[in-house]
Amino acid sequence: MPALQLTNLHKSYGDHTVLRGIDLSVKDGEFVAILGFSGSGKTTLINLMAGLDAPTAGTITFRGKPVTGPGPERGVVFQSYSLMPWLTVADNIALAIRAALPKLTRREVSARAAKYTAMVGLGHAASRRP
Repeated sequence: MPALQLTNLHKSYGDHTVLRGIDLSVKDGEFVAILGFSGSGKTTLINLMAGLDAPTAGTITFRGKPVTGPGPERGVVFQSYSLMPWLTVADNIALAIRAALPKLTRREVSARAAKYTAMVGLGHAASRRP
């Protein structure tokens, strides 16, 4: 079974079709590059795979389960990231954790935020704002 499977994927915005009939199968450990001109649908395709947007038609599965929204098993590193300037470093990280893992307790979110803040060398700045 492929890790990621896209079958007859379509994405339109109103009358504008961005992606049509995309089929892709990615195995565990396989490396895939998506290349194309500006406006060719690369970002739309990545957003669909991450569950940040829904296809107009077709299916996306990850390890055999339908992708219906974002999840902790898939992620995107954005070219232009965004931080909430009114939140601290730790609070910005906690915001992402709560979005990806909404069932965690407040204590579990805080522990993970501290872990990830330290992991990227920002432990000293956890209480600072960006």
